[in-house]
Amino acid sequence: MFNYSRMVLAKNDDSSSIPLTTSNGKNGKNEKIFRGIAAAPGISFGLAYVYSQMEVVIRRTDITLGEVESELLLYRQALERSAEELEKIYDLAKEKLGESLAEIFQGHLMMLHDPVLTEAIENRVRGRLNKAEYAVASEFEKYASRLRDSADDLLHERMQDLEDVKNRLIRNLQRKRLTGTIEGGRIIFSRKLTPADTVLFSRHNVLGYVTETGGMTSHAAIISRSLNIPAVVAVPGILNEVNDGDLVIIDGYKGLVYINPSDTHLAECRKKIAEIENIAKKLETLRDLHCETTDGHVVELAANAEFVEEVEYIRQQGADGIGLYRTEHLYLLREEFPSEQEQFLVYHEIAEAMHPRPVIFRVFDIGGDKVLDSSAREGNPFMGWRGIRLLLDQPDIFRAQLRAILRASRGGNVKIMFPMISGLVVLKAAVDFLDGVKEELRHEGVPFDEEIKVGAMIEVPSAVLIADVLAREVDFFSIGTNDLIQYLLAVDRGNELISELYQEFHPAVLHAIRMVIESAHRNNIWVGLCGEMAGNPYATPLLLGMGIDEFSVIPSVLPEIKHIVRSFSFKEAEELARRALDAKTHEEVREWLIPLMHDRFPEFFTTTMT
Repeated sequence: MFNYSRMVLAKNDDSSSIPLTTSNGKNGKNEKIFRGIAAAPGISFGLAYVYSQMEVVIRRTDITLGEVESELLLYRQALERSAEELEKIYDLAKEKLGESLAEIFQGHLMMLHDPVLTEAIENRVRGRLNKAEYAVASEFEKYASRLRDSADDLLHERMQDLEDVKNRLIRNLQRKRLTGTIEGGRIIFSRKLTPADTVLFSRHNVLGYVTETGGMTSHAAIISRSLNIPAVVAVPGILNEVNDGDLVIIDGYKGLVYINPSDTHLAECRKKIAEIENIAKKLETLRDLHCETTDGHVVELAANAEFVEEVEYIRQQGADGIGLYRTEHLYLLREEFPSEQEQFLVYHEIAEAMHPRPVIFRVFDIGGDKVLDSSAREGNPFMGWRGIRLLLDQPDIFRAQLRAILRASRGGNVKIMFPMISGLVVLKAAVDFLDGVKEELRHEGVPFDEEIKVGAMIEVPSAVLIADVLAREVDFFSIGTNDLIQYLLAVDRGNELISELYQEFHPAVLHAIRMVIESAHRNNIWVGLCGEMAGNPYATPLLLGMGIDEFSVIPSVLPEIKHIVRSFSFKEAEELARRALDAKTHEEVREWLIPLMHDRFPEFFTTTMT
């Protein structure tokens, strides 16, 4: 159900290999409880299986000129074997996940056969007389270093996909085979899991995954959620604490791992699993119903997305559309931006899959830290040359993306959104640029939706203060609370020293949201909210009562947010919003809101382990 690791009101401590508690557990062993990141919801218990991935050891070894052709032959044979393995995994993924999610492995095949990468590897073998496995490792490292150094969590997570392809290729060059067997009904513990690991293990009825690394946006986490397999990631050092065959519980809502749990926690676990099954059946009945209050006030409930493979799951969850499609991942693993045609194929596929439901494509929100050379890096790229600022300064990149989105808009369900809008001049420049691209397409006879809607993200405090002015230039607003809260409160939520000051219910945040909503409605445009706050169930009645028109949330919480909206009258939500807006502190809102929601929805807020 709820992903508590992403809720400010239920703030998690940092992951640590030091147990949160230690007490007498099962079979006389001490119970230890660890906290990580809840990557896939669910609670399960069973025996641990510690999965040790094969170490890939590479040493620089050179060859003679006479060995070049035989070394290239070895490389091409390894490419072929790797491709055969990935094709088999792709077929299994289609069977278990469907065509859309299985495309992850088509992406791996594209990496494997990337002509630029292949040419660079072969040139190393020929020109530098490097052994093939060293050439592979060196060329892949060029890509990996760019992702590793990125401040963008999404790009950083994609590094695991790159490493999976590299390690597979090197293993086949070294002619090593995967080893190890697993019995059914186990909870997998590993340093990390690749998408291939996640799919292959699913053949054995695994009960859950726990890893030392990883995050919410990794492909392995996305696959776990799609397979309904609970997962807890980012638990450093957990492999030093668990042994094969240990009895364990994982709580994929709160990100907790229990090793050798007590009888009390085992009984509680069994009870929660039964409760969750009952809730899931109840929520399933809501999938095709409108997201409306008891007195008939309707709001849109959309999903945030970043990959084509998420679309099918979003549809299954009953979303009214995609309220934020992040396009940045298309820049992944490239030394240049994707072409117009490459982008068009992705945008068209998503728009077709969601039709007639709307899809809002946010143009590239990529910072200068990913585009500038190292000598020109900015000290604070999050408040620098990024988003719409970068795109207006890079017209060829901007033009190609807008052309691709417009071409994909023929079905009439596509919308465009500009990020990092700080003032009227910037917004008008973006709109004027879009108008120029439209004229180009008209001149070329390329059809597109002439009525396509254009929106602005409100995530900079200056945009809040002049929202009335900005609203006259666009068709909708979408409030990006993640950045807005950081900018308003001068709090980097990644800074553990001050992370408790990142407060969604701070009076300044609540009043800023209300100001934007009122400005939008005064100018007859609709307003959505696509930050993490939209998926926080504590915030749902307050946002509803302020008059938000659209919630755009992570797909896994869609049913819960719909249930909460359908449980309130709009009048009651308005009263709660007024009470919150009258509060003087974040804590004052918490004092009454948390008990209210727990009393109102005990089936949700008591489904996690205590």
